[in-house]
Amino acid sequence: METQRESRISIKRDMILDAATAAFRDEGFECTRMDRIADLSGSSKRTVYNHFGSKESLFQAVIERLFDHVAELKQIEWTPDRPLEHQLADFARAKTLVADDDSTLCLMRVVLGVFIKQPELVREAIARAADDDNTLVRWLKRAHDAGQLEVEDPELAAELFWAMAGGALFWPQLLDGRMEAERRERLTREVVATFLARYRSTSG
Repeated sequence: METQRESRISIKRDMILDAATAAFRDEGFECTRMDRIADLSGSSKRTVYNHFGSKESLFQAVIERLFDHVAELKQIEWTPDRPLEHQLADFARAKTLVADDDSTLCLMRVVLGVFIKQPELVREAIARAADDDNTLVRWLKRAHDAGQLEVEDPELAAELFWAMAGGALFWPQLLDGRMEAERRERLTREVVATFLARYRSTSG
C-alpha cells in the first residue's frame, strides 16, 4: 500500500512531468531550461534534479509517458464474432489518436526533431513502443488460428499494417496538421481493405 510520503513523491513527479511536457512542447528540447520547468511545476530546481537527474533524463521520461499512452490505445483484443474490418480499423485509429490533440502533435514533432539530431535520447523509448506493437501480432495469430486470416508471418504482416496506417494516417498529420475526420475515416477504410485483400482467408 502506498504511503503518504510515496504518494506525495508520485504527485510531485507527475507535476514535474506535466510541466516538462508543456515546456518541451512549446520551446523544444534544446531551448527548454530546467529553471523554466521548475517554475512551471512550482518546484525548486533542486527538486527537479532530485527526481530526474538531468534534462535528458527528464525528456526521456516525458517520451516514455507519451508512448505508454499510445501503447494503451493499442490494447485491442481479438473478438471472433466482430467483423475483421471493425477490429483492424480500431488498430489504425489507435495509431493516429494522438494526432487528435494539437498539443500532442506538437510534442511528437519535438520528439522527431530530437530523434534526428540526438537519436540516443529517444532510441530506447522507440524500441519499447515497437515492442508494444506485439498486440497486433497476437491479434493476427488469433485471427489466423480462427481461420479468418491467412498469415504465415504475423510479425511481417503487423509491420506492413503499421507502415500503411502510419503512412496514410499518422505521418501526414504529424507533418501537415490534423486532417478532416471524413478523409481520415476514408483512408482508414482503404488501409484496412488493402490489408484484408492480402490476408483474408479464402478457404471455406
